[in-house]
Amino acid sequence: MKAGWLRFAVILGAWILGCSLGLPVARAIIVLGSGDPTRNAAPPSGALDASGWQWQGRWQFALGTVIGPRQFVTARHLGGAPGDVFEFRGLHYRTVVLTNRPGTDLNVVTVAGRFADFAPLNTGTREVGRPLMLFGRGGRRGQVVPGRGWWVGDYDGVQRWGTNTVKGSVAVNRSPVGELLVFDFSGSAGADEGIYSGGDSGSGAFVLDRDGLWKLAGVGYAVEGPYTSDTNAAPQHGALFDTRGLWAGLPGSQEWLPDGAAATGTLGYMTRVSSHAAWLTLQASAQPPAGWPVLESAADLRGAFAEEAAYSVDGDQRRIQVPESTAVRFFRVRGASNLQLRSISSGVCTLQFDW
Repeated sequence: MKAGWLRFAVILGAWILGCSLGLPVARAIIVLGSGDPTRNAAPPSGALDASGWQWQGRWQFALGTVIGPRQFVTARHLGGAPGDVFEFRGLHYRTVVLTNRPGTDLNVVTVAGRFADFAPLNTGTREVGRPLMLFGRGGRRGQVVPGRGWWVGDYDGVQRWGTNTVKGSVAVNRSPVGELLVFDFSGSAGADEGIYSGGDSGSGAFVLDRDGLWKLAGVGYAVEGPYTSDTNAAPQHGALFDTRGLWAGLPGSQEWLPDGAAATGTLGYMTRVSSHAAWLTLQASAQPPAGWPVLESAADLRGAFAEEAAYSVDGDQRRIQVPESTAVRFFRVRGASNLQLRSISSGVCTLQFDW
């Protein structure tokens, strides 16, 4: 499907910001097979192991995906500023630079410190029909809409996953933020089938490539809705596998969804990574930000020191964090003067310095 239009969509982050206007607040991948809030709230396993969960980190009220040694990609409409915190694998990274891809909803954010590993990018353009892994934070499946699916329920802040299939794309001249990939909530793709709801902005969507690896193919942008069957009634956000005969959109700008022979489900939209793969690769190769210390380590004081594989730097707190390990390592800090070790704590090993 090469979609010639962008069906009425609500930007996922704007939905959350709109809660002050009385819009429903809910944030998560809605899963077809169960309303159990614990379902799909742990990393997937088996055939879905290493499918993208491991590269998701918490950014604002949503997620971002690590794509380089010091970079993650997320949605521009989530906002953010240098100094905000990105939480990844138990470490808290201070952000240093936010770089937008002009004409898109993509932001690449550089942090102080280093990530141990990062997601591969999908560079091919044959995503349609590929298995898709979705990730998001928050809400639960809400009240049943008989014969159609569910309204979106309450926020709970939990990260979850769901599966789907890439259905098509929206061309750059039909979208305000560049080329998008599209998927839908068909209601027939298995118990783990998922769809976006508000708060899934910036999350990574991964396709299974022909080499057997899961690769970042999209960044969460928008979802269709809200819906109503009566334009005099308040619309609601939904995870629907049959939207025929409903109105989509906010009062005053609603669009009729035709009552055709075949059911159509709620559509989800994500920024297409393959359209910007070269730019993303360039951003992900950036060197350590100037003026920030670099943590180095060695197994022996007489050995060669190299940059530590994973650590975060908090300039405000004068603190460096590294994951706890049973291996003996000797540390040194490059790029800062007048260092004084103040404390070390367990769990996540925290090195407290003045500089």
